[in-house]
Amino acid sequence: MKTKSTTSEVLTDLRKRFSESPDQNSVRLTIREASAYIPMTTAQLAQLRFTGKGPKFLKPTPRTVLYRKGDIDAWLDGSVRTTTAEVAR
Repeated sequence: MKTKSTTSEVLTDLRKRFSESPDQNSVRLTIREASAYIPMTTAQLAQLRFTGKGPKFLKPTPRTVLYRKGDIDAWLDGSVRTTTAEVAR
């Protein structure tokens, strides 16, 4: 029986996968891997998917959610702020 990996083990595996991939941005991450990479809880990611405010994600089956590394990085890069004041819309 496979035991659950620690966040550190998940990140170590991700670093290896990123280094072995010819296109790091296309590497697909599970919800658990994405939550370790960001870092954010899986519940927070679920809420962001529900509200449409999180990174783009893939849904190949009704019960499967995957993220591309490039989509997570783009989402994080889009959240850069220079102040904590509310941004005017």
